[in-house]
Amino acid sequence: MASFFPSDDALPTWLHTLACFGVVAVFGAPLIWWGVEAIYLRHLEPLSGPEIGQYFFGPAALQGRAAVRAGWSLVAFGACFFALGAGHTRAGKNMAVLRLLPWALLAVSAVLGLGITTGHSG
Repeated sequence: MASFFPSDDALPTWLHTLACFGVVAVFGAPLIWWGVEAIYLRHLEPLSGPEIGQYFFGPAALQGRAAVRAGWSLVAFGACFFALGAGHTRAGKNMAVLRLLPWALLAVSAVLGLGITTGHSG
C-alpha cells in the first residue's frame, strides 16, 4: 500500500537532516534558551519538570550562583537533544562519538543539577 509520506531513504539528505534537527529543536531549544537566560540574568524562575506538579530545581526561583549552575545544567540537557538529532542524521549514523555524546551531556546536566536548592544565593 502506498504511503502519503515518502520513506526515510527517499528524502534528500538536506531534508532528512533538517527533519532530524527540527524534531529535537522542539525539546532542546527551550531548555537552552532558559539556561542561557539564567546564566546571563543570574535568576531562574521555577520550571515545570517532566511530570505535572514537579519542578526541575524546586518550586522557588533561583538566584546567583545556583541560577547560573542550573542554567548550565539546562544548556547541557538541551544540547543532549541536539546531539541525539545529530546522531540520527545520515552523516552521524556511523560516528561513535555521536552515540556517546548525548549520554555524556545528560551526565553533565545531572551532575550540575545535583544539590541545587532554592535556599542558596551566591
